Amino acid sequence: MIPPTVDAALGRIHLRDLSTDPDPALLRRAYQEVLEPSFPSDQLVSFDSIATCDATWAAVALHDGSPVGVIVTDTFERVLLLSYLAVRPGLRGSGVGAVLLDHVLPAWRRRAEAEVVLAEVEDPRAHAAGDFGDPAARLRFYQRAGFGLLPVPFVQPRVRDDEPRERGMFLAARPGDAAVPQDLVRSFVVDYYEDAEGPDVHDDPEFAALLAAVERQPAAFTPLPPDRYAEIPTLDVATELLRRDYPATAAALDLFATDDRAGAVLDAVWARVLARLAAGERLPRPRVAVLTALLDALSDDGLLFVSADPADEGVLQWWFAGEDDPWAGWWRTDPPEWTDDMPLTHLVAQAVRRLPPLPRVALVLADVLGVAPAEAAPLVGRDEQEYQELVGAARAEVVALIDKRLDGEEQDGRLPAL
Repeated sequence: MIPPTVDAALGRIHLRDLSTDPDPALLRRAYQEVLEPSFPSDQLVSFDSIATCDATWAAVALHDGSPVGVIVTDTFERVLLLSYLAVRPGLRGSGVGAVLLDHVLPAWRRRAEAEVVLAEVEDPRAHAAGDFGDPAARLRFYQRAGFGLLPVPFVQPRVRDDEPRERGMFLAARPGDAAVPQDLVRSFVVDYYEDAEGPDVHDDPEFAALLAAVERQPAAFTPLPPDRYAEIPTLDVATELLRRDYPATAAALDLFATDDRAGAVLDAVWARVLARLAAGERLPRPRVAVLTALLDALSDDGLLFVSADPADEGVLQWWFAGEDDPWAGWWRTDPPEWTDDMPLTHLVAQAVRRLPPLPRVALVLADVLGVAPAEAAPLVGRDEQEYQELVGAARAEVVALIDKRLDGEEQDGRLPAL
């Protein structure tokens, strides 16, 4: 329960929970006198968004009848988002913000049955002190209030259709000394962006990079004290998408390399390209840079499975889409008889490796790298029709090999030789 009055350095503060006791006139006054002077337009939602959304809760701190502080939250599954906390200009440091955090937020967290409170906080490296406050001072305030920073960068989604996203942000969590499940954070980011920008956001590279940054963290986040904010990397979209696609890189490598020594080559190449990005070098197509460097390194070490056909020289100077299941893409539309008893990935990979060089390259270009036929055909020295026939024959051969294995025709647990 929120107490009706609380003492602060400013004096006696009256608290009004407008989520249970609506007062549109008071909310509008607080919006105009406290929120609007405290946030730039690209970070502040409209008055109607706060006043009419059932999942948005607002409370006002009053001193001598005037609004001196406002807190606004939004409820998500397992998360209570502290969307806005503001004190009337000229009264910052008077204890009003702490009163709202200490007396309103805990009651709302219990009411929302939220596991954690999250708040968006500006990164001082990206936002200078100005008319709307000092990001470094704000971090110190949140640290005193018991928040910790999740060790990933954040981008605030658009709060208005005509405004850009707010980059250079952190997610602060309270309690700041408790682990935060990664799946909770990922679910929150998805729900928050879909609510703000719609389902098409899943096609956006920056959103994909943000999710990739979250997903490569451990199963539980360990929040950092806000004074260690410099340890949190900024969001680099190209780098995060490169990190996301790394497992698929390894899958393709597994089909092209002659033995498992090539894995270390990929690790080294990938690390070097990431280092170039981290150093500020702008690579127009960073994934192509990785693949090109990888092929060069494998060739130098004699680890690349190369076709004897001269037309295959320079093949694979391309990149792939990074499917979740790179082996199974083609049989979703042309399923073999054993679809209901899908073989293990290693069996499919083993079958692909048994193909001769040219069909093998064509199959991987089509079904692992996801290169369109019109673009892949010249890479293997064929016209598009010949390439399609080559891929079809390679697919049929892989299915035949797996059929033999499943029928028990293999010897000593191995696929028969071609």
